Amino acid sequence: MGTTIFVDKHHPSCSDSGAGSAVQPYCSIVKAGTAATAGATVLVAAGTYSGMVTVANSGTSTDPITFTPAPGAGVTVTGGANGFKLTNRSYVVIDGFTVTNTTSHGFNVSGGAYVTISGNTVTSAGTPTSGQIGAGIKLSGTTDSTISGNVTEYNSDHGIYLASGTTRVTVVRNSSNHNARGYQRNANGIDVIGPGNSVIDNVTHDNEDSGIQFYTGGDNGLAVNNVAYNNGDHGIDNLNVIGGRIIANTIYRNCTSGINVEGSSGSFVVANNVAFDNAVYPAYNGISCDRRAGNIGIWDSAPPSTTVNHNLVWLTTTGKQYVWAGSTYNTLAGLQNASGQESAGIYGDPKVVSPATWDLQLTSTSPAIDAANSSASGARSTDILGRPRVDHPDKANSGSGTRLYDDRGAYEFQTGPPPPAPPNAALSASPAAGVVPVAVTANASASTPGDAPISTYTFDFGDGTIVGPQAGSSASHTYTTAGSYTLTVTVTDQDGLTDIAAKTISAQPSGTPPTAAVSLNQSSGPAPLAVTADASASTPGSSPISTYAFDFGDGTVVGPQAGSSASHSYTTAGSYTLTVTVTDGAGGTDDVTAGVTVTAGGGAELVANPGFETGTTGWKVTPSGSTTLTRVAGGHSGGYAGEAVNATGGTVSCTLNDSPNWAATTQAGTVTGSAWVKAAAPGQAIKLKLTEYSGSSSLGSSSSTLTLGTEWQRISVSYAVTSPGSTIDFILYISSAPSGQCFLADDLSLLHTPGSPLKAVTRQPGSSVGGTG
Repeated sequence: MGTTIFVDKHHPSCSDSGAGSAVQPYCSIVKAGTAATAGATVLVAAGTYSGMVTVANSGTSTDPITFTPAPGAGVTVTGGANGFKLTNRSYVVIDGFTVTNTTSHGFNVSGGAYVTISGNTVTSAGTPTSGQIGAGIKLSGTTDSTISGNVTEYNSDHGIYLASGTTRVTVVRNSSNHNARGYQRNANGIDVIGPGNSVIDNVTHDNEDSGIQFYTGGDNGLAVNNVAYNNGDHGIDNLNVIGGRIIANTIYRNCTSGINVEGSSGSFVVANNVAFDNAVYPAYNGISCDRRAGNIGIWDSAPPSTTVNHNLVWLTTTGKQYVWAGSTYNTLAGLQNASGQESAGIYGDPKVVSPATWDLQLTSTSPAIDAANSSASGARSTDILGRPRVDHPDKANSGSGTRLYDDRGAYEFQTGPPPPAPPNAALSASPAAGVVPVAVTANASASTPGDAPISTYTFDFGDGTIVGPQAGSSASHTYTTAGSYTLTVTVTDQDGLTDIAAKTISAQPSGTPPTAAVSLNQSSGPAPLAVTADASASTPGSSPISTYAFDFGDGTVVGPQAGSSASHSYTTAGSYTLTVTVTDGAGGTDDVTAGVTVTAGGGAELVANPGFETGTTGWKVTPSGSTTLTRVAGGHSGGYAGEAVNATGGTVSCTLNDSPNWAATTQAGTVTGSAWVKAAAPGQAIKLKLTEYSGSSSLGSSSSTLTLGTEWQRISVSYAVTSPGSTIDFILYISSAPSGQCFLADDLSLLHTPGSPLKAVTRQPGSSVGGTG
């Protein structure tokens, strides 16, 4: 049985050195964050409390740690770097707070799993200044978690941010609006970089950039039943992602193309959406809107794996409706004839209630009624308001799938009073994979009721074992046979309404599985970039390795094959995650990933070891003895970065230098240097400088300055060679770094303009003549 920890700053007996009891509560939530252990509920009385609340422990699948206001209490957490901070914590629930005026992210969750952030309002996170921004809710490297029912608004970065490594997270029924960096268009309502995440039933509007964005790394994402309007870029944007599903969203009057799929994106399904009057602004908050046109745009590539159908588009003026493979079409018929796409598309006024007041629900005459494909991958049996999809008696069913009467878009038209809202099922499983026998605990405690309380939970473990219906929200089962199983929970409320959630369980054969390893001949450089992945260092477990499969992250998959290496040429700039899957003769598997960064074509890469993947070879820091250079885990891409540290008790000029220099004996042209950088603490100015030398004489230089933040940022500078035959010195430095700090750097690059290649001549270590002026 869990304990209750009480927090009440206004209680006359409150003490952070006390018991945290009802008669002697803690004065601060910060103290409760360090004291709460598995099974504890932190109950906070009304008031405004100081952050940062650091959660010191994890809960368990049956005994989570819960933070919540006392019944009827309004609780605000303000100030500090973050309102709540979780680092490698699992089974934690934070519900019902207002978090405001933090210097960085309102919620900052890194690592861990099974975290629920629900019912909170997050506002004014960070400062709209380079290096000082903050997202409302940020998850990084977190898995199997839920972000539900929150309001994230007026923050200085994305409202909700699923950063790299975040996967199997559900973002559901949130409102995210008016988020903006101010100094550059980049803040989205919901920004997704991690793979395998679901964005469901959200409203995003008036954000500086897109309403919802799936960015490089956000593969296999689902966006369904969302409403996005009046955003400064797209309604839903997708760049360099594979395997996206954009289903049944309502997208209205965004600055550029309403639904946007671009770059190397492929294997997309775009279905059942209502997209109208997008890309009709002349400008948005002073920003030009002529960058991308159309209600639905499939831009740079349109592979056969991408399909667009059962959508409704409309413009109140003449203009571009669709883009397919970069070609624009002003009519639905034009798209159909040219591409064969959108055979069941509708061009017509969606007849919503009131576009002027952003009420985008359908009226009874809308052509979107009873016209969707209910079997589209990811389609739901309820709409954004939780109402079931119903058959309109006055409309002929023109849809397809298991139900012929679903409406297109996020809203289902219904007459009379709205029916009761069903519950929303949420499911976690621990562990999600293991070697048989695998003892799995399924937990549906994060499920939320609709209009009636939840009464029962039924668990189907996918191997013939069913537990329930029962009142308890968790159940356990042991898988004894290897295989992949679909675990589902059916949540039923007192009105008999249901919802279902599912997880995949991987039960691997007994015995020790193999261990995958991979090395790359090069991990960064300009396109076309020829990469060879070598997995020969992988080691077998109980059975010999039988096959290797290489997923290069841009849609190219090689294998499974007996050979332990594979090669591929990346032709499009972007950041890619290469995955190697090693399988043994007993069916045991293991995965390993590596990052690949491809820049726009620009001649040979002149930097060796650009990502510190082979130690610190080729780089040095100065002043010698006062600063150190270490290869550390967790780079911008790949597995590592270089960290320069001030090892003195005072301040030093901390410089990272290419030693030996690779750019020697130049020819005419322009060289461009770049690096990805960040710092442990924001605010320091870092400079990247290229200097041309003839012997020891400087012939000229060019530099760029950036204010460092705690997230990776790119700094770059170009320089035109004045005297062919000279050398180029590359340095990255902070003029006055505080004790214990300098900066981290990764993916350093030095490229030459095409047509005038530099000759790469290795010089001896320590031969650099560059300074930091």
